[in-house]
Amino acid sequence: MSIVLVQRPGALKTKIVKGDTVMIRRGKEKGKRGVVKAMFPKAGLASVEGLNVVKRHTKQGAGGAKSAGIFEKESPLPISALQYVCTSCNVPSRVKYDVGPNGKRRVCGKCGEPAAETVKGR
Repeated sequence: MSIVLVQRPGALKTKIVKGDTVMIRRGKEKGKRGVVKAMFPKAGLASVEGLNVVKRHTKQGAGGAKSAGIFEKESPLPISALQYVCTSCNVPSRVKYDVGPNGKRRVCGKCGEPAAETVKGR
């Protein structure tokens, strides 16, 4: 008898959002902090400003569309390698949800202070 794994299409539900300060939990840049620039929930990745910088060698584009050279850019990291950092207590913590009279909101798991609003919520 064999086990068949089913891959379900769709985006990964994550508690980290664009604009959050995060810490990298593993890898060559372990312990460093940065701000999330972009989220790719379908791929399970996030791009963090100033971290996981890679060099890309590019050729001249057709008709001079893009210039040739060596460019540095941030490569996306797995969301599982990132941990939210609270802005008020400045400590890596989990994100919890508090349901109150004015709706559901994100709060820091350690100090209970409200997390920064999501970009969609602003």
